[in-house]
Amino acid sequence: MAFSIFFSITIILLISFVTTRKKLHLFEIMFMWMTIILIHHNFLTITALNLRMFDFGKNPTNYWTLALIRVSLFPLLIIWYFDKTLSVKPDKKWLWLPILILILVGVEYFADVLKVFRHTRWRIGYSFIEWFLILLLVNYSWIWYRNILRKEDVIHVTPPNKI
Repeated sequence: MAFSIFFSITIILLISFVTTRKKLHLFEIMFMWMTIILIHHNFLTITALNLRMFDFGKNPTNYWTLALIRVSLFPLLIIWYFDKTLSVKPDKKWLWLPILILILVGVEYFADVLKVFRHTRWRIGYSFIEWFLILLLVNYSWIWYRNILRKEDVIHVTPPNKI
């Protein structure tokens, strides 16, 4: 049941994202998506599993649901945030950042309520710190990549506002 809920949410958001006008270049979107997957799914999930901070149980569907959330839903929400706040002043970007973090933590704990996984040695404060650091890393790696694209004359933009 949890897989179908998160799959439906992901498909609806993905269709909405694809059909809206974007300010980010396609290369930026792909770079950010891969960076988020590398940091969050590949590194943090494996670290948390090895430290036994959360547990999947015996159902393999739970892992696939978590993979769907971490590979599709979280990157989609983060990229959408960066796309929508691209032309916003830094103070307004800072205003929307806690809202995004609350949404991401809410999705994570909604998965916990649906028993996709169970937090064992994890506190909610860790989630807020985790998402803040992920967003910080993604933001600065994106600025670095955007400068490379600008030097290569792929995109023509002014420098983005930093978080």
